[in-house]
Amino acid sequence: MARPEERCSSDRAAGRGDHTAMTDDAAWQFDELHPGAYRMLVEGVPAILYIDRPDELSTNLYTSPQIESLLGYSVEEWMADPELWKQAIHPDDRDRVSLANEESNRNAARYLDEYRIITKDGRTVWIRDEAAPVRGPDGTLLYWRGVMLDITERMEAEEKLRWSLDVLRQTLQQRRELARRLQNAQESERQRIAADLHDDPIQVMSAVDMRLQMLAEFPNTVTTEAIVGIESEVHAAIERLRSMLFELRPAALDREGLVPALRVYLERRAKASDWVVEVVNGMTQEPDPDMRALLYRIAQEAVANAAKHAKATRVRVEAVSAGDGVTLRVRDDGQGFVPDLDAAPAPGHLGLSTIVERAELAGGWARILSAPGEGTTVECWLPLDVATGDPALGA
Repeated sequence: MARPEERCSSDRAAGRGDHTAMTDDAAWQFDELHPGAYRMLVEGVPAILYIDRPDELSTNLYTSPQIESLLGYSVEEWMADPELWKQAIHPDDRDRVSLANEESNRNAARYLDEYRIITKDGRTVWIRDEAAPVRGPDGTLLYWRGVMLDITERMEAEEKLRWSLDVLRQTLQQRRELARRLQNAQESERQRIAADLHDDPIQVMSAVDMRLQMLAEFPNTVTTEAIVGIESEVHAAIERLRSMLFELRPAALDREGLVPALRVYLERRAKASDWVVEVVNGMTQEPDPDMRALLYRIAQEAVANAAKHAKATRVRVEAVSAGDGVTLRVRDDGQGFVPDLDAAPAPGHLGLSTIVERAELAGGWARILSAPGEGTTVECWLPLDVATGDPALGA
């Protein structure tokens, strides 16, 4: 019995091209024992099976009938025109596929590629083309045995997924930009109000205080006592205004940076709450003004929460460089709680859920770790600047 590769051309000449798909003795013998069984198997596979010569045109020796249902060409059309395969490849893929095919012929290495083919009726379908080399006893490459699968649905699904991811990235970027603008507008308004407080009410109150001190020098006891009382109230009002000014926009944040501003804030809080406070600076680079302000506000909210609810005695704030950003941790030894990220924030405060959302919109993350009796840790990471925090879905 002749080997399959020896009978390939003679079978075609005898009108038995379908038998040339058999590429080893076992398959050939099986078909001779069970006539038509191998053909039924080959023609029942939902793919195009083929055998090609390892020449420049990849001359076709056998193509299974599925080519007509998948590409619209009859077996006779496909085999009659050696150029048809290359001509049918989408123009944008043709050169790449031709080069890959030539390289496989040179190296006699397994061929695998995915490309588009224009069907006979003008549709574009995606094909996964995979072929294995068949060699003779001396190692010579005799022909290619391959299969073409229609992967159009998969490729279209991947394209839709890529489109959806692009839309998601754009939407996230738009939300991030909106959040950044809102934060900038809020910080600008805080600065304006702080400047107004400094230039008008505090100056006026200070002037009143000076006049009251002058009046107190007159030796009228009743008047002096009244003036001292008024002076005390004026001092308290000035201190409240200065505290409000500091809360609005600490000058140290712009002049000295994040950690010095946090240290001043913690020291003021410690006096009011009788805390032991610690501020750790592990930063090697200062974040840009937008990120610096957001980090400060997150720390401010965490400390305010500790003062209002935690019954803490010790508060520790750490700002540490981490990758292209800064990790901020605010820890207290208070009574702890079960975090509720769905709770609405109080007016004028970020709130826990907003801390998480604002950090994510800025390209970072935030989390609140707490449990009854175990204190609370608010931890976040923000990029050094807006560009570093651009979305990288799938990154």
